Amino acid sequence: MSKSLLVVVPSRGRPELCLEMVQSFLETKSKDTRMIIYLNDDDPLVRRYAVPVHPDVIVEIGPKKYIAQVYNSHCVGAKEDYFANLNDDHLFITPQWDEKLMSLCEEKGNGWGIACAEDHLTDWNQHHNPSGCVISGKMTQVLGFIAAPGLRHIGIDVIQARVCDAIGCLFRDPNIIIEHRHWLNGMRPMDNNYRWVYSDDEQGHGDRAVRDYMYGQFNSDIKKLKEAIAAEKK
Repeated sequence: MSKSLLVVVPSRGRPELCLEMVQSFLETKSKDTRMIIYLNDDDPLVRRYAVPVHPDVIVEIGPKKYIAQVYNSHCVGAKEDYFANLNDDHLFITPQWDEKLMSLCEEKGNGWGIACAEDHLTDWNQHHNPSGCVISGKMTQVLGFIAAPGLRHIGIDVIQARVCDAIGCLFRDPNIIIEHRHWLNGMRPMDNNYRWVYSDDEQGHGDRAVRDYMYGQFNSDIKKLKEAIAAEKK
């Protein structure tokens, strides 16, 4: 199977961590996978980012945006077969993780849905959290988003999981590892990024955005996806 994948990674204030992430990406990725790193032009550390020069890694510097905006602006309308909305605190461990996750989605969902790796952060038995994952390009184009309307940071994975659970297309292989090196699992120290994400303001905004989506366009989005999946089978 030869499928293309675009990985989008916003980063701020973490040049050393971003470098480690990129190095692990280049050491483990397959040939048709590329990455875009988005940096904020107001980041005091932006000039300290030293990403390896490589044709499959693009660095963009632009206005400060929420990560939901970065994901949507780069993925919606793009031509890749799959997308991955990841963070600078992910680390790619399993060789050819990309091919393996895309194959999982192809085999179990006929190219629809999300295929997840083990991220060493979330207990899958408690929460189906798509952290290190690949996302169907077909699903992205039908929905018109990677991150649902109204989201900024918190809640992106929650809605992705609920949408894919609703269409029976949320998959996982615990043998594929993409670590989420987070302060909650002791792999990272607390920093300003985490302080903002887990602030009352962002937590509250994310909770409201998830609730608004679930009581708003969720059902119509599921209907659109099911119709598109059914039409493909005819």
